[in-house]
Amino acid sequence: MNNKKTRVLIVEDEKNLALNVKEILELFNYEVIGIFPTAQEVIEHLENNKTLPDIILMDILLEGDLDGIDLTYILRDKYDIPIVFVTAYSDKGILDRISQVLYEGYLLKPFTSERLTSSIYLAIKEFQSNADKKKNKPTLKIRDKGYIVPVPEEEIMFLKADGLYTKVFTEGRSYMMRDILKDIGLNLSSNKFLRVHKSYLINIDKVHSINSKEICIGKYIIPIRRGLYKDLKNMLSIN
Repeated sequence: MNNKKTRVLIVEDEKNLALNVKEILELFNYEVIGIFPTAQEVIEHLENNKTLPDIILMDILLEGDLDGIDLTYILRDKYDIPIVFVTAYSDKGILDRISQVLYEGYLLKPFTSERLTSSIYLAIKEFQSNADKKKNKPTLKIRDKGYIVPVPEEEIMFLKADGLYTKVFTEGRSYMMRDILKDIGLNLSSNKFLRVHKSYLINIDKVHSINSKEICIGKYIIPIRRGLYKDLKNMLSIN
């Protein structure tokens, strides 16, 4: 029988609230392995300790230059740890920023002990489920705002050349990479991505419709280079 306690790291700059959360979690048989008010302290703790938390409760507004969302970008590049955001704010600006980073839960202050423990339980389950689904699935590593974001290939719709840069379009947002389209294409699955034009590389799984001159992917219209239409129809199994 496995009696291992779930290890929780609390990132919170309100000391009394953090201690209250710690007390609640320990009553429910969780192990709180640390409470930190700043991003830098969290980074140093994780770098200096071999035992990682099973989950992080991440306040969004923290002391110092980095807030909880900035910190999450950094941690995603180094660690596989589920994260639940904890905040008293639900304005659109905060939600828009949260939507651009991977996370497993969102808990609005004030909350009950039941909401807290349920959020942790569900976040860990979702993280494990997503880890199983994404296992061995290829990603494109994109540097965004100074951090590396692994974007699964299946989320990419197409890439567009922009001089010495390349813009990567996903269904949720777009990214700008400081590499030319040809070089980025070498890092993508050749059986999934096709150069249909000198300026465009598409994910063939995202194609909605085509004609002899254009491809429709979502709301975007992408030109086809001359002579490719027949081969593209065969790849897409279109009669």
